[in-house]
Amino acid sequence: MGFSAYIHIPFCEVKCGYCDFFSVPRGFEDFDLQKEYVDTLVAEIHERSAEFSKEPVVSVFFGGGTPSLLEPKLLGRVLDALARHFSWENSTEITLETNPKTVNRDKLASFRSLGLNRISLGVQSFQDRFLKVLGRIHDGNDARRAVDDARAAGFKNVSCDLIFALPGQSFEDWTKDLNAALALGTDHLSAYHLTIESNTPFETLYKQGKLPLPAEEEGVRMLQWTRARLAEAGMGAYEISNFARPGFESVHNGHYWRYGEYLGFGAGAVSCRSSVRRHNVRSLKKYLGGDALDFEDRIDRKTAMGEFCMLGLRTREGIDAGRFEGLFGVSLQEAFAAPLACARDRGWL
Repeated sequence: MGFSAYIHIPFCEVKCGYCDFFSVPRGFEDFDLQKEYVDTLVAEIHERSAEFSKEPVVSVFFGGGTPSLLEPKLLGRVLDALARHFSWENSTEITLETNPKTVNRDKLASFRSLGLNRISLGVQSFQDRFLKVLGRIHDGNDARRAVDDARAAGFKNVSCDLIFALPGQSFEDWTKDLNAALALGTDHLSAYHLTIESNTPFETLYKQGKLPLPAEEEGVRMLQWTRARLAEAGMGAYEISNFARPGFESVHNGHYWRYGEYLGFGAGAVSCRSSVRRHNVRSLKKYLGGDALDFEDRIDRKTAMGEFCMLGLRTREGIDAGRFEGLFGVSLQEAFAAPLACARDRGWL
């Protein structure tokens, strides 16, 4: 299957209240710090390139943090380092996660000239009052402008992330956000139900009873309407939270859902190779000091079989029983006889 490459850029302007990804607020302002981080990234790529050097890259994804805060010439250095050690086709999906406030038409054109061909915009909402609750730095107009600027810069594959079941959000509020995204003609939409993650400001507020979330039934109603509305608009659900026009499904995320192997670079990045999951340090200081590895854990066979099925069940295409047997040397029916029988008896399968 080849492998996917993930590059973590941890810099952010502010840390959003719901986010549990590793990020470093305010560090983006220091160009020397950005350069030092990229120098370290390039060194890590060089050091670890032998892990996958003879296999093709099926996708490249710059995530964060806010990778669009990087100067294009620095991001170009990372791509050059990857290209020296790995190979991919001209059509290979290369995605940049982007905050609408951090880019303009010229900067997006510079990113496009480097070979990036997919933009994932962290819109979350088009309504300023919800963006303020989430701690986002952009407003609704910034989001609309960013989609237009990405098109003008030459990006033919533009995705938007949205979040529903926000504090204080009604069903009608959510319909406005989703319809606003559709009106922009985006090719791909990720629509996520808000999750209260551990060790975040939102978790603290939730435990204090200060986060007025919609009732569970309202969240279900939002999800069901989302699936119906996007199907009507020609954007089928190819995964629980992801919707795309035909041909615009995310190659990178699809590789994860198919239990493909991946190589992660940068502070906080994760890799998975030959049943070993590697976790890089969630510390900028340690990473810049050359100590990238935090820990590794070996995935036992039973866990791997469960993960394979869990990921497959997230998708429209489901579990590939033939590949399951090829990977694990046992049929799906043999490995999970009891739960499969239970699911069939209850009409779930």
